[in-house]
Amino acid sequence: MTQLTKNKNESKQYYRFFFLIAVGILLINDFILKETFHNEITGKLSDVTGLFAFPYFISLLFPKKVKLNYIASILLFIVWKSEWIEPLLLWFQSIGIGINRTVDYTDLYTLAIVPLSYWYWFNPTKTIILLPKIAKPAILCICSFAFIATSLPKQYGIVHQSSNLEIQISQSKDSLIAKMELKEIDSIYYYTSLYLKDTDTEITYIVSLKENENKEISIKLDSIREYEVSGALFFGIDEDDIETMENFQVKDYERLFLERKIIPLYK
Repeated sequence: MTQLTKNKNESKQYYRFFFLIAVGILLINDFILKETFHNEITGKLSDVTGLFAFPYFISLLFPKKVKLNYIASILLFIVWKSEWIEPLLLWFQSIGIGINRTVDYTDLYTLAIVPLSYWYWFNPTKTIILLPKIAKPAILCICSFAFIATSLPKQYGIVHQSSNLEIQISQSKDSLIAKMELKEIDSIYYYTSLYLKDTDTEITYIVSLKENENKEISIKLDSIREYEVSGALFFGIDEDDIETMENFQVKDYERLFLERKIIPLYK
């Protein structure tokens, strides 16, 4: 293969169909779908599209280190989704730098997309989107923006307020876990979150579930753990949103928990 042919083939990698589609879905998900639905599916979609496109994008920049790029991407994702860097993130939060993520080991399943991306890089079938050559710098800028934009500016507030709110309900434990979107900490304690669209804030609660002598499930709001206020890229975080959350009392958190998590159980 001549150097000219090699350079031409490497250039085509920028315009390949599924790479560009993955970047497009990542942007649509982060700026439209997450804002609209804000659920676990949109979170997983970001991971899947990001894991497909990110190592591919890094390989565009360093085409002689493709295998290393993919291995490094896998390792970075595992570390990012683990508890290993929690002390570092807590330190950043303590000085007002909003860097965080939810520790959810089910996100690691999305790593299954990485081998497909790796195979796609070397696949001889080069289905490309016909774009002018000057589009290459634009693609680089858009991709960089897409990966940066997945981490919008955030500010965190550590609440750690206990609550005495407790409700008895005659439903199965498994049903309650599903309906309340609880994620297990241990056999009794769970964490769950709810989203306030007005202030673009996610609140995290710690909840316990116990069966009482009447075979009912006791749902106890153990504590309010933290809140996370998101901002807009380039525009930062709205100070009014931060002030709203700083003025929240335990009764406000309890009211939201009842409205969003408990009342729907009876419908």
